[in-house]
Amino acid sequence: MAIPEKYEDVERWAFGDTEKQADELAKLVLDGVKTATCANLDGEGIAQPGDVFVVVDGKNKPVCAIELTTTEMTTFEQVDEAHALAEGEGDRTLAYWRNEHKRFFEEYDLFSPDMTLVLMHFKVIEKF
Repeated sequence: MAIPEKYEDVERWAFGDTEKQADELAKLVLDGVKTATCANLDGEGIAQPGDVFVVVDGKNKPVCAIELTTTEMTTFEQVDEAHALAEGEGDRTLAYWRNEHKRFFEEYDLFSPDMTLVLMHFKVIEKF
């Protein structure tokens, strides 16, 4: 199915850093398990509640549109169990979240325990 026209110019997000991981995480979004994500604070501005994004799988194929419901800033070391659970990855524990996100941010030379993260919660508004 083609992506609805109203989403053609919407920013696309792939979760994870491999094709396999992007496929797995896109499925978790579709299944309602993954309802949150995070990003390092950069110079590109901060996404706001109400912003809409298109989630893509590992082959950059759109799978759904999401709308941000909340955003907040915190440091890596202050992320809590509730956020790790909402991200829905691995065994959904804070320990898993910390290990996986530390690895991800280190890959891009961004990691520090006090790095600022933007925590975002979202809801699926349309599946493709």
